[in-house]
Amino acid sequence: MTDSPDPGTVAGPVLPGADAALFLDMDGTLLEIAARPDAVIVPPELPDLLMRLQAALGGAVAVVTGRGLAVARGYAGVPSLPIGAEHGAVLDPPLPGAVPLPVPPPEWRRAADEFAAARPGTLAEHKTHGFVLHFRQRPEAAPEALAMLASLLREDAKGFHVVPAHAAAELRPVQADKGGAVRRLMAVAPFLGRRPIFIGDDVTDEDGMAACAEYGGYGLRVPDDFAGRPALVRAWLRRVASSLEGDGHPG
Repeated sequence: MTDSPDPGTVAGPVLPGADAALFLDMDGTLLEIAARPDAVIVPPELPDLLMRLQAALGGAVAVVTGRGLAVARGYAGVPSLPIGAEHGAVLDPPLPGAVPLPVPPPEWRRAADEFAAARPGTLAEHKTHGFVLHFRQRPEAAPEALAMLASLLREDAKGFHVVPAHAAAELRPVQADKGGAVRRLMAVAPFLGRRPIFIGDDVTDEDGMAACAEYGGYGLRVPDDFAGRPALVRAWLRRVASSLEGDGHPG
């Protein structure tokens, strides 16, 4: 038994109106953090919840995540859902005018794999435009991981930078951040003219929240607004969908 509150009994932030647009991070926000990125458990009700939100908000719902596109698409389980993957480096469906972003050279990827192979408990997660060194199961490897990635950039940055995250460090293109994904989506229907809300848990989500503020919206932080619990985020999103459906919006 636990003393944690039942997600269904926690009110959470004020519910948005029908003019909202939702931008949702994945790990630590919609999904509980796992010891390894490939050990995440996706709640079976998540696709239905995302579809309800889409219907209630006229389609103005997107997932904006650091995950690769194939993984994010599989976890969300909604083919029509816009996804900004790899922190916005990949947008699906693509929008006109996208600027091609660089990919890491093969020797950088080999260095990441060799680093992880030499340190059990660490993991190199590869994406199209970068990669992540995870050390949640070996936190003492954090300084070495950051130093190794920094050493690659000292040789030739090639348009990349290193971004620390929860128990991980990511090498990704300088031009790729979640704020960019928000801005590109806010320029087109069904997001155009809506009040955007970004929900996230990590430092990488702050760019998305800042972009939402530019359009009169705001950010909700999982540690502050949902007691650090993705279950409470999902419960609140169910309340959002029910509230809008109750107002006569489709869903």
